[in-house]
Amino acid sequence: MLRCGRLLSLATTAAASAATAASASASPANDGAAPPQAAGGNTSESSAAAAAARNAAFFSLYHRLLKAGEEGAMMQHCLTVHRLEDSVKYGMRLLRLHRGLTTVDAAARQTRWFHLIKRTRQGLARRYYAWSLFRLRVKLRSWNAIADMLVYLLFVTVCVLLYEIYRTCRLGVDRAEERYRTLAIPIVQTFDALEAAQQRKVALRKEMEDDIVRGR
Repeated sequence: MLRCGRLLSLATTAAASAATAASASASPANDGAAPPQAAGGNTSESSAAAAAARNAAFFSLYHRLLKAGEEGAMMQHCLTVHRLEDSVKYGMRLLRLHRGLTTVDAAARQTRWFHLIKRTRQGLARRYYAWSLFRLRVKLRSWNAIADMLVYLLFVTVCVLLYEIYRTCRLGVDRAEERYRTLAIPIVQTFDALEAAQQRKVALRKEMEDDIVRGR
């Protein structure tokens, strides 16, 4: 018991002295040193590196799917509708189905004709992979068609809204012009009456001048 106590006290003393030495050695090293960088820079760098890695993986997957027999136009239109993670996921599913179909075809070519059960299983597996590929392609094309339809619908909606705005503004302008014409009628009549009075005044002055000339 005493031996254990002595060992424990020695270990505690050694740990305290080691901690003191470490703090003493670390304090002059930190004097005048630059403060550590914030964790945000590392986070942004790691996120940028992860995005670059995902893009590289997507392009590599795209080329492998082209080699597997997929159409480039279909993948450009259908896979780019989704996010990058979803596009990679669907691309990996397509690649797995292509590999499974290729494996089944290779095994079927090596299977002899009298192995009926094995050929039946291979035929069922081939139909499964082919049907899965067809269903996934139809799904991707359907989403692409829905996305295109939504884009066209948005375009048509914007055009209709612009036309309605123009029609409303034009109707307001026409009503304002009609109102101004209605309000301007008394003013126009007043100016016409003033002009007619001025003309009558000029005519009367001319008649007076003529009468004076004739009287002389």
